[in-house]
Amino acid sequence: MKVADLTVEEFEDLLRKTIEDEIEDLYLSLDPTIKTKIEEGLADIREGKVVSLDDLIARRKAKRGEV
Repeated sequence: MKVADLTVEEFEDLLRKTIEDEIEDLYLSLDPTIKTKIEEGLADIREGKVVSLDDLIARRKAKRGEV
């Protein structure tokens, strides 16, 4: 879809949503607690301390006795 195909209202909504998303991303990236958690997560990935989603789901089900 091209911008030229949007109504003024659709363009304003798109612009508003984009700005809100960017502000939220900026806020999250500046929050020291969240920044630390992201850095810890990235370190875990580099160190191979990851679990696949399928494994995580299986573990959760096993823990609840569903398997």
